Amino acid sequence: VIVHDVMPEGADCVRLRLAAAPGQGALPRFAPGAHVDVLTPAGLVRQYSLCGDADDPGFYELCIRREVASRGGSASLCSTVKKGMELHISPPRNAFALPGAQRYILIAGGIGITPLLPMMARLQRQGVDWALYYYTRTPGQAPFRDRLLTAPYASRVHMATSLRQGYPAALSRPDTDTAIMLCGPDGFMQAVSSHAIATGWEAAQIHTEYFRPTEMTPDDGEQAFEVVLARSGRRVTVPPDQSIASALMAAGIAVSLSCEQGMCGACVVPLLAGEGAHRDMVLSEDEQACSIALCCSRARTPSITVDL
Repeated sequence: VIVHDVMPEGADCVRLRLAAAPGQGALPRFAPGAHVDVLTPAGLVRQYSLCGDADDPGFYELCIRREVASRGGSASLCSTVKKGMELHISPPRNAFALPGAQRYILIAGGIGITPLLPMMARLQRQGVDWALYYYTRTPGQAPFRDRLLTAPYASRVHMATSLRQGYPAALSRPDTDTAIMLCGPDGFMQAVSSHAIATGWEAAQIHTEYFRPTEMTPDDGEQAFEVVLARSGRRVTVPPDQSIASALMAAGIAVSLSCEQGMCGACVVPLLAGEGAHRDMVLSEDEQACSIALCCSRARTPSITVDL
């Protein structure tokens, strides 16, 4: 893609507007909630939600926050990307699609607002009942603040600095016809999810998007197990200190990888037999029964069979 424009967004973010590079054809269409992988100028791959209008696919928009503890990914995008530069991105993938519902409660913590923006545009266009609760430490400098508060749907937007000011009012009335779309830092999402469930909402009504991996403590009791490749019958042993993906690649088997942290879904394959020890942030409980993320998950049984 070609960087069509670079714009400041809020106090600590940069918004990139991307167009198809000459000869590449039209940008693939995407649904609200989708993200792309970006090969940053620092050579690192990072995932960013598409925050532009999904019904206007002529451009993609990304909003990048400069991380204080950046390892070079966000810093290189915020500092070195200029108008006219070429960037390499993946096709859109969506692990945060809008489910069918009559009403929607959208809840964002900080930069977690990005995947919710195209959802709002789509729901508003469809005439669906929705509300946004946007928590940000500095509301006056928050990304997309001006857009949200001057839009025709501004009355649906509620802003606060933290959950100490109160949880979203809409969560006080559990409703089986409502879906909750939640994105933000891990602790924020855990607090909101716990509050909603304690209030009477079903866990299946809460849909989340993680924009960074949760911290996982290695299990000293990890055991080796076998992965059976259903298409060839080949068996590959996965040792305690190696991921399924790494073991497969060491055996010469091609694996699709991107984030390698269980966040993007690029390495998810059908799980045909055995029980997975799932550590991804992409699959629902129902999906985990028949799929597994090769980059981070392991097995609870001596062997698992995957569709490879």
